[in-house]
Amino acid sequence: MNYLFYDLETTGLCESFDQVVRFAAITTNEHLEELNRHEISIKLRPDVVPSPYALIVTRLGINDIMSGLSEYDAFMKIHQLFNTPNQINLGYNSLNFDNNMLRFGFYRNLLDPYLHQYKNNTFRADVMNINLIYYLYKNKAINWNDQKPMKLENINKRNNFIDGKSHDAMVDVEVTLKLCKALRLHDNRMWDYLINGFVKNTDLSRLKKLSTITIGNHSYPIGIYTDISLGYDSQCCCVAISIGRHNEYKNQSLWLKVDYPNISEYLDVEDKTPRVLKRKDGEPSFILPWNKSYDHVIGEDRVNNVLENIKWLDSNVEIIDEFISNTRQRTYDKIDNLDIDASIYELGLIKNDEAEDISQFHNADINGKMQIINSTASKRISALGLRVLFRNYHDQLNENIKNKAKESIAHIDSVNIRGKARRSPLNAIDEANNILLKEDLDEEQSKILKEYISYLNRLKN
Repeated sequence: MNYLFYDLETTGLCESFDQVVRFAAITTNEHLEELNRHEISIKLRPDVVPSPYALIVTRLGINDIMSGLSEYDAFMKIHQLFNTPNQINLGYNSLNFDNNMLRFGFYRNLLDPYLHQYKNNTFRADVMNINLIYYLYKNKAINWNDQKPMKLENINKRNNFIDGKSHDAMVDVEVTLKLCKALRLHDNRMWDYLINGFVKNTDLSRLKKLSTITIGNHSYPIGIYTDISLGYDSQCCCVAISIGRHNEYKNQSLWLKVDYPNISEYLDVEDKTPRVLKRKDGEPSFILPWNKSYDHVIGEDRVNNVLENIKWLDSNVEIIDEFISNTRQRTYDKIDNLDIDASIYELGLIKNDEAEDISQFHNADINGKMQIINSTASKRISALGLRVLFRNYHDQLNENIKNKAKESIAHIDSVNIRGKARRSPLNAIDEANNILLKEDLDEEQSKILKEYISYLNRLKN
């Protein structure tokens, strides 16, 4: 297996309405020896209003992102790269952010958003989750910063991996690769174990081997649940029991935290979700066996809490049974007026009859693409295809088509998967001015924001 280490710089955090503007990657062999590099600059789409915060973090001014490949051409290249056979695609915190940005980018450009997760012996991994396990159990592998030890920028500074500014896509890729080499060198067996944990079947097999505890007449797998979201105060881990799979979201397993005091106090609380962790197979987070060799990370007090809570649950079977039943059937709220760019989960996988139209679309010239948009029976191909033309072939379209696409994109009620509308020029101007007034910016960042405000004022008019 080869590795593809990658990183993105984007116009913001919204996978539906923001876009990738920089893509960088390094391909290595199984020994982490570099084979080749890939860098792609992507031109700002006409419908995207960047986040001011994104610009000052990446230090990419508005003029820096006005040139490059069109998003459509760039994502055709990235899609091909990610679907190289016998390859592991990984980055730092990539499964929580980068992969989502790419998945939505593939989708809106009529490319299969899931192909790289299962076909041609490819799969995804996340270095941050691997790094977390080394931090917890192999803490001499590298030098970690006492404050925010999982932050890549801090890791780089503490270990002198790479000279260069953070939030530069290629620099972050190089740092990630250096980090992985150090971790692998320290304990190769652990590296192999953790990498393989991102393979769905391997993950499921390991979960089946977890020890169990008995509550009433039921046995529940128990393990140490690790994830950065749990916070450093709890060592980014907790002891949790598996309470089964969600009734509707079949790929989602549910884990109840049992290592904090007085489990009885929250089981009657209406909103129980903070105590229940949701996990997909082969994705963050790692579930480790709960045994004495790992107890030093959990701590004596929390271990005692687990024992007391299990005892209480065993004496209150009806309460835990009701809790589990309610939790497994609780669904996400339906989002009204979901924009077509955000409808990846609602509309589901590409259907067979759509696949043929999509293939023809990619192989056609601009006139052929227009014909497919007008003739297809699929409303989503028609809508997404029209936007592809508007965003990437803007200068080649007549005014009627441009106006039709603009109307679709700018629909006042359209929202993303979190119910939020697109960022508007007016909102971005207010946000940028507020940052200039309240944030401690250097000269370069101030210049970037002032140029951005001028751009937005022209755009607004």
